[in-house]
Amino acid sequence: MVAALQRRGHTVAKTGDGVNDVLALKEADLGIAMNSAAPATKAVALLVLQDGCFDRLPGLVAEGRRVIANIERVSKLFLSKTAYSIAIAVSFGPLNLKFPFLPRQLSFTEGLTIGIPSFFLVLMANTSRYRPGFLRRSLSFAVPAGLIVTAALLGLNLYAQSSGAADSPETLQSASVLALSVLGLWILAVVSRPFDTKKLVVLLAMCSILLILMNLPLAQDFFHLAWPPPDLLRAAGAAAVGGGLAIELLAWIHGRKFPR
Repeated sequence: MVAALQRRGHTVAKTGDGVNDVLALKEADLGIAMNSAAPATKAVALLVLQDGCFDRLPGLVAEGRRVIANIERVSKLFLSKTAYSIAIAVSFGPLNLKFPFLPRQLSFTEGLTIGIPSFFLVLMANTSRYRPGFLRRSLSFAVPAGLIVTAALLGLNLYAQSSGAADSPETLQSASVLALSVLGLWILAVVSRPFDTKKLVVLLAMCSILLILMNLPLAQDFFHLAWPPPDLLRAAGAAAVGGGLAIELLAWIHGRKFPR
């Protein structure tokens, strides 16, 4: 019975407590033994019910789904950051452009768009069923998203160089930090869907922290940030909105290719 169900594409769990259940438990995708089972049965089982209560299993399944689904969600944030970090390092050098961030500024953006929100996202409830192909789904979103972020920052810095705004490194760095923060929050919003109250609170809190830190003198001094002049601020906004719309298109294509 276990083999027949597996041939039809099912994921099979098998419970038992006797020696006669050993082969089926070993063959099943998830073998579950009772605590009163024979030692051989418990040895081959992946899960042993210590109190022998089957009503523990729904909670166990829900916990497993939460962990796996949230890891996939958070991995898209971290892999997107890895993708644009590599792409920026590779693209800015050959074009003879200065690296647009200070190390502390990268800590600012990464903590705001990845570090803090991922801590909360990974602990939230998630009832999505497990689906094979975790790495393929994550990379097919994260790598293009990282390239979109890089293209937006590259366009902003090329504009600044052609218009003379690049003569003030602090101003250009501030514009780049602002654009990167908005794009990072946009990616956060995309991977957080479908929204609920808790996710909206996290997203709005990160947006509020960005505005507070951009206007707080102490934070401005520490991170070497300042509001860019109007023309560069408009360019940063255009880069962020253009990149955000491209991320929305990517999310739509990704959703069509990998429906939930």
